[in-house]
Amino acid sequence: MSKTRNNHYVPQWHQDGFVDERDNELRHLKRREIKLKDGSNKIVYGKNWFTSTQCFYEKDLYSTFFGTIVNDEIEKKLFGPIDDNGADAVKAFLTNDLVRWHHNFQDFFTYLDAQKLRTPKGLDWVKTKYLKLSQIQLMTEMQALRTIHCTLWTESVRELVSAENSDVKFILSDHPVTIYNYACPPDSALCAYPNDPDIALKGSQTIFPLDKNRCLILTNLEYAQDPDGLNPLEPRTNATKIRQSMVNTINFINKRKLTADEVTKINHIIKSRAKDSIAAGKESWLYPENELNCDWTELRHVLSAPSDELYHFGGKMFAGYDDGRTYYQDAFGRTTPQNEYLKKETDESKLGRNDKCGCGSNRKYKHCCKDLPKELRTSWTELSIRERNLAFCRAIKGILGLDAGKTWLDVRREITEGQIAKIYRFYSALWPRETDIYSLLPKSDGKFRALYTGVLDVRVIRLHAVPIASLFDEFLIESPIINPNNVKPEFSPVKSPSQYKYQALKDFLLMLELEPYIGYGLINLIPDPSNFDRNLMKAMMDMATSRRRTIESERDMEVCKKLAIEDYLNAIHMMPRDVKIRSLVCDFGIPEDVAAQLIDKLEANAEASPLTMLQPIQPGGDGQFMQFSMVPNYEMALFVAQVTGSVIVTDSESRWNELQAAQHRQMDVVSYPWNDVYGQISRIPMDHLMVES
Repeated sequence: MSKTRNNHYVPQWHQDGFVDERDNELRHLKRREIKLKDGSNKIVYGKNWFTSTQCFYEKDLYSTFFGTIVNDEIEKKLFGPIDDNGADAVKAFLTNDLVRWHHNFQDFFTYLDAQKLRTPKGLDWVKTKYLKLSQIQLMTEMQALRTIHCTLWTESVRELVSAENSDVKFILSDHPVTIYNYACPPDSALCAYPNDPDIALKGSQTIFPLDKNRCLILTNLEYAQDPDGLNPLEPRTNATKIRQSMVNTINFINKRKLTADEVTKINHIIKSRAKDSIAAGKESWLYPENELNCDWTELRHVLSAPSDELYHFGGKMFAGYDDGRTYYQDAFGRTTPQNEYLKKETDESKLGRNDKCGCGSNRKYKHCCKDLPKELRTSWTELSIRERNLAFCRAIKGILGLDAGKTWLDVRREITEGQIAKIYRFYSALWPRETDIYSLLPKSDGKFRALYTGVLDVRVIRLHAVPIASLFDEFLIESPIINPNNVKPEFSPVKSPSQYKYQALKDFLLMLELEPYIGYGLINLIPDPSNFDRNLMKAMMDMATSRRRTIESERDMEVCKKLAIEDYLNAIHMMPRDVKIRSLVCDFGIPEDVAAQLIDKLEANAEASPLTMLQPIQPGGDGQFMQFSMVPNYEMALFVAQVTGSVIVTDSESRWNELQAAQHRQMDVVSYPWNDVYGQISRIPMDHLMVES
């Protein structure tokens, strides 16, 4: 069976839609850089007429190899169906048939996204995100990312413009999905090859010619509604890319007939963002810059959708289900109403050097973000993680009455289901599902930062994690608080607070003990990023389950067993003594005399122990939820450490053993990345006085 090795990254059927002057041929213009004998470079341009089989292809662009054996399954089994469905979808959108638009909507945007990543420029962009990728790894990453833009595109203002009344027609490039942002000219850093301005930026617009007479323009809704009043380089609202959304599939503006001057401006943008080559039905269309009479910024006006047609887009959407459930979504794909209290406005121009920094770190501006590049800052427009944690601590104290004279002993005696539900409801409002967690997490900005991974329990974390926090500029700990937004109602502390009486004590005590450290900026209690990134959650779960069995530690098992017994006895403290003894014997296999001693010891310190429940559990209930967390796990710890520029700190023997046993595989060759590190550690002088203390 023959192998397909000439991989067309612009399908031949798509090229055929731009033919004009000559049957079956396009005029191609290709830019080449030639190295001269004196070491300098010279730019030359080649022109020729080619058929669709002769251009926009590269040998073995998608081929993978095992020795000398060529595998072309990506071309045939991945791009084959995408191109077949894409051809039907593009043909549908070349008509004005709304029914065909609806039936081909998903295939069309799947094809569009594939066209952005499958080109040489798109694949080079993927390569820049990693230190080194083999061809197999590159193809794997490309497949994982090939629908990364679909959701944001479908939520945008969608317009089809026509060149049928123009003497100039649309051109085609070797990177046919073009991104334009008027604040990012071709020589800007955001446009440095192989980058394009991120489509999540408010001012970014996507241009895709379907054929020589019809072109798709996609514009972020906020920018379309207020093109002069927004910062085009700010992320759009709810900029998370990989998520589900509900949109109207037939909402396309389809009224504008462009003039030759307007088509020329769009062609100039397409040519400016191409990698090396463009093609057109006539040679004169290949030089739009010769007819241009405006600068890069002014080109935005030709891409602006008619303001009187924007009413088709935005608004709120409600859907009802047969079982009585309802679904809500706003114009930006958020499934919960926006919480204005999470927003903030800081005018940086008015900040003095000694003022508190606008990022919410509690540091002085001069010591925090003043000289930090904006891409390394956390968000200045949303409440920071620290500010949200402090707000949560204030809510705990206010709702429980701790700021009105009540003691923790009073709380243990009097805490109600209503208080528990109210506090967790407040937490869910602080952390809605659509939170852009990556804008809030600290960046790799040069600060000496650490990430703790281990048992998250108020009785353990104060022993090692809290004391060592002072050695770092910032110490990250993953929050153990359950977000009600991410659990089923029957397991939610908001809907079933009676099951959370004991766990609530643990959660609230942890927050109150860490509050001073959070306030001073020593500890940052971060939420699990996968709570807001379902794709990340799936990837982490897949890696964790494919990893070899969990490495257990007898020391960790003893710690966990001790905590579990304490939790159990603390929760059932108000039960009769004989019931507690029988429970320990039956549930934990503890000898009766040892069980009696444990209970006597805990009862003697019941009031002094901050986690002993001093109110009975109602009979006939669903029991008590008790959470045990050793987080983040191995995979998530490495991910968060890389995102935040942190070193990993652990007091867990099993987690340390997992790090030691880590394997990297390259073409089935195993390497152990920590060997060099161990060699260095063995030579580092230790401060024994600090260790012993």
